[in-house]
Amino acid sequence: MAITLRQISERAGVSMKTVSRVINNEAYVSEEKRQRVLKIIEAEGYVPHVQAQRLASGRTRSIALHYPLTDPGLISNPIELNFVTGVATGAGEADYFFGLVTEKFTPKRLLRFCRGNQADGLIIMQIALHDWRSDLLRANDYPFVMIGRREDNDGLSFIDLDFEAAVMAVYTHLVSLGHERIGFLTYPENWARDGLGPAFRARQGFENAIQKFNLPPLYRECELMPDSVYRLTKGLLQDEPRVTALIVVHNTIAVGALRALQDLGRAVPRDCSMIGIAFGYEAELTNPPLTAINWNGHQIGRQAAQMLIRQLNQDDRPREHLLVAPELTERGSTARRE
Repeated sequence: MAITLRQISERAGVSMKTVSRVINNEAYVSEEKRQRVLKIIEAEGYVPHVQAQRLASGRTRSIALHYPLTDPGLISNPIELNFVTGVATGAGEADYFFGLVTEKFTPKRLLRFCRGNQADGLIIMQIALHDWRSDLLRANDYPFVMIGRREDNDGLSFIDLDFEAAVMAVYTHLVSLGHERIGFLTYPENWARDGLGPAFRARQGFENAIQKFNLPPLYRECELMPDSVYRLTKGLLQDEPRVTALIVVHNTIAVGALRALQDLGRAVPRDCSMIGIAFGYEAELTNPPLTAINWNGHQIGRQAAQMLIRQLNQDDRPREHLLVAPELTERGSTARRE
């Protein structure tokens, strides 16, 4: 028969309140008493009743990820799925449950979510420069963390890739290899129109790079569908046959671009180099493997979950800004221009 809290308190010679504080890892317990209680818990194999803990604390011990997908099919894409599994891993490591929300919230629906005690905190993705979700969450004192960042991030916690620096890094690499006509295949037009951070910052990085290196503005906005990317890339290469390198910002864009190059009889990297921005392990899966700026979605999601749980455990904790510097890994898709 499982040992009870009362039996633990009696054996340890402490109050049931003290036992409860030890189990919930709360303060105001001397180290000597804490160790006495923990020794009995370990010896008896006591496992707390999770539902009872939730009811007693008024907390769900769960966090949620809001990832409003423009295309529900993207959830099976390795880049998107890595973020989801990373958040789930970070939650599980801290004994938190995890939920995923992919619908596009309205303010009314988000407010209902906050007040419905469905999760203790929220991680939000697809951050716009003026993201209304963060304004509403902050106004209602609801704990949240962003994967991505706004234009103004004072008092907010986020983790994000330094996209402007990442774009500059890939242009610098290609220019160092002698490339002067470089095509830039970036996020969909509606992402830029909606003010989504990655699209805006990628465009800023592009403009900075072509100005710095005095390059022609060879730029295409691509829907995240291989067939659409294929047509756009083929059109770019037919209009600009002297292009010797392509920059891609998403693995779906890489797939469509590679198909276009193959159909035009242009080998990578002999006839055209290709380099990616914000790629994880999937950069190893193309043929040839893709030179790319590293962006480990699983690890980023895990860090975001840890950041949120730290905030939940210490409400007055200073907000965290983690801007990840670009790290380029060279593989087989780039070569010096002959």
